[in-house]
Amino acid sequence: MKALLVASLALGLLGPAGPVAARPAVVRGRSVAKPVAKPAASAPAGARSQHDGAHARVAIGRPGPGDLRPAHDVVGRREEPLSPEEDTARQIERVLRGPLRYGVTGLFVADARTGEALFSVNADDPLNPASNVKMISTATALELLGPDFRYPTRVLGATPDGGAVHGDVYLLGSYDPTLTVGDLDQLAASIATRGITRIDGDVVVGPDPTRDGVYRAVIPIDIRAGEPGGPALAAAPPGMALVAVTNAVRTARAPGRPHLGYQVQPTTDASGRPRLAVTLTGTIGKGGATRLGVVTRERTATAAYTLRAALIAHGVDVGGELKTAELPAFVAASTAGPGLPVELARHESARLADIIARVNKWSINWLADRVIMTAAALVKREPPSMELALSAMYEWLARHPGIAKADLVVDTGSGLSYHTRITTHELVSIVRAAAGFAPGGDLAQSHAWLDSLSIGGTDGTLSSRFRAGDVRGRLRGKTGTLSTAIALSGVLDIDPQRPLAFSLVTNGDTPLSPRYVRRAHEQLVGLLCHYLAVTRKPGTAADEPPPATAPVTTPVPADADRADLEDLEDPDLDAEIAPTP
Repeated sequence: MKALLVASLALGLLGPAGPVAARPAVVRGRSVAKPVAKPAASAPAGARSQHDGAHARVAIGRPGPGDLRPAHDVVGRREEPLSPEEDTARQIERVLRGPLRYGVTGLFVADARTGEALFSVNADDPLNPASNVKMISTATALELLGPDFRYPTRVLGATPDGGAVHGDVYLLGSYDPTLTVGDLDQLAASIATRGITRIDGDVVVGPDPTRDGVYRAVIPIDIRAGEPGGPALAAAPPGMALVAVTNAVRTARAPGRPHLGYQVQPTTDASGRPRLAVTLTGTIGKGGATRLGVVTRERTATAAYTLRAALIAHGVDVGGELKTAELPAFVAASTAGPGLPVELARHESARLADIIARVNKWSINWLADRVIMTAAALVKREPPSMELALSAMYEWLARHPGIAKADLVVDTGSGLSYHTRITTHELVSIVRAAAGFAPGGDLAQSHAWLDSLSIGGTDGTLSSRFRAGDVRGRLRGKTGTLSTAIALSGVLDIDPQRPLAFSLVTNGDTPLSPRYVRRAHEQLVGLLCHYLAVTRKPGTAADEPPPATAPVTTPVPADADRADLEDLEDPDLDAEIAPTP
């Protein structure tokens, strides 16, 4: 039986640590399916300093299971050649005592198929893995809705009569977090294509603030230069009665970049319908023209008025404006009047598997939270909430990797929190369960989840990392970044006969240098690659070329190119943003 190797290391305070003897972590068994319970909060600073990289200690398994002794007792006093496990442990210790000597680093590596533990560095220390939390929320959403699920958005109304829809139409959504203004335009175009030229009534939406709305609600305002030194011209789209514009933008006397700002004041009209009083300020260069996106939280009203404006743009006259009503009330009124409503147009989102790939590859925080919140809401038939989302995530953890709620702390679906506490031992068990290596998983869900991870040297947040020939295309991982947390977890497939599930997390008490810490993490992954190379069994595809990968041309989504509009209420939180290729 191959000896179990455990490297028990980690970092503590960002400062010199005293000469405290470090104790190797105890490994309780060889399976990573059900990690041992532990406190959910970080250890006191004094205890953490005993685990810092400067005092790293490696424990190596004796022939008897669970019987460990410090590696220096074995490696430091032997003259004969070291085993691959012992040599890798020594190299890991050098990295921990060098580039990662400050802070707290946790590492756990296991055979992905069997769960056999290979290397462990403070694997039972609760740490903050930042966006690695998305591995839990996306796996949960896939199980709740399935990879082929699509969010539908429909327009309902009476059967058209000679090109006219008598009565109101209902914009019925499904909490689609990806619904855009362009999608609403497609709905309007579909209605016009049916030969409909008039809608007599209002556009009706439900009272829920997000079900029928555009979550990332942005209203376009077109601004054009006027006479030099005079006022500019500004206007919302025709039919966008939601917005009342007060224009204080001036035209500069020379061409140049626009410098614009705006303020939004929610209000109502005489009939109680919502209105947005938008005041525009700043300057626009002579002869210039631009479009300013006005952000609002009036998501449902924005969707309804955007649909109305799009209908008008496509030649469909709309007699009314906006009305709010529950769907049963609309159906009842329609049945008593123009007739039972039918589907006039329908839009479906991308597959959930594709949305989740966007979440994990590019680490989009707001979308991660919305996906798990809406997935839990649709299954429970309740309005979306983070409480509902977290309950679903904890239930998934208990069902699959077998982690109890008391063993970790998760308070978001995105990991955009400084309160999260998960061990690397648990993160590896999450990887194995979500990727389908542990028993009891659904094959389609597992494939969708594994495909959603970034591929080293190829796409997502790993597009510019792990480009070396032996690892490029063979590492699928989820990154994590906060000011005091750097993480990487996933699957390393250097040896197809022995894929490794790994998790690597570094925390600090003061801000870390992402470039410096990531470089050290890449050194540790390189050691694992070397270990796999020297331990590969003869005749197991030793000379197999790396899998073909597409050139690194994956575009960065617009979401990753700008600050999140809603998530960053705590200015101390750092959104993880993919680098622009």
